[in-house]
Amino acid sequence: MEQQLHDPVFPIDKGYLKRKKIYNNIAFLFATAAFIIGAFPVFHIIYKAIAIGYKYLNWNFISTLPTGFPIGAEGGILNAIIGDVYLVVIASIFAIPIGVGAGLYLSLFGKKRTNFFLRLLNELMIGIPSIVWGIVGFYIFSTNAGFGFHFGFSALAGGFTLGFIMTPIIVLLTEQAINQIPASYIEGALALGATKFQATKSVILKAALGGIFIGILLGVMNIIGQTAPLLFTNYYNTGLPTGVTGSGGAVGDMAMLIFIYIHEPSRILHYKAEAASVVLLMFIFLLDIGLRLINYLVKKFIL
Repeated sequence: MEQQLHDPVFPIDKGYLKRKKIYNNIAFLFATAAFIIGAFPVFHIIYKAIAIGYKYLNWNFISTLPTGFPIGAEGGILNAIIGDVYLVVIASIFAIPIGVGAGLYLSLFGKKRTNFFLRLLNELMIGIPSIVWGIVGFYIFSTNAGFGFHFGFSALAGGFTLGFIMTPIIVLLTEQAINQIPASYIEGALALGATKFQATKSVILKAALGGIFIGILLGVMNIIGQTAPLLFTNYYNTGLPTGVTGSGGAVGDMAMLIFIYIHEPSRILHYKAEAASVVLLMFIFLLDIGLRLINYLVKKFIL
């Protein structure tokens, strides 16, 4: 006579297993539905933009300046592409050192009470509307009032203003990336005789670099579609800049180009606005790949 094996402490409940499977299936269906609901509008917008503006998506569109009447009816969007590069580079030069440095300070060096107020200030900065940053940037960088830098409507004024928007995002994600590193990493480095600076450079930054680059990437993605700050600090230039400040320092940018074209009565400009939105998405995609490649190269050959 065979004896049936069973666990007297944890008896098998087939009904429980069946209910668990049903709950898992329901959760999977809800997650799938949420993904479809969120992704469908995005893919629909991209599809419609390509379907409307596809005939302008060619080399001439991205390699020539806007011409014709109204301006932009002929030619391309080279001014906006170069302008976006100007603005992203200037904003990054301003925001990355400050953001990463502040994140390091909050994670490793700051005192508890000081950190509380700095984190509160950083969270408030993240929540400030972009149009308010535009007004702040106007008075600090663009205006000819008795204070400020008097850059005029220029790439430098617009880039620094966008840097204000980008900085708190980098601070937040840098701090979070460093806080996820096990304390044993830095304790081990210090126990082996490394100074805190050496441990920060060789251990902490290397371990947190992926998270820091995500912060930089999100910061760039946040500023690249901004229009309100640039209305107050840079506005728009249909040609190429001859400098970064003063009357020749204004640049075009993709977001402002789309905003201006879509409000014009010309149907041609509406089509070009749709095509420009596709180019902007491609620009963001290539920027994402570029930053991830830089992240890989820095971790492999520098840190």
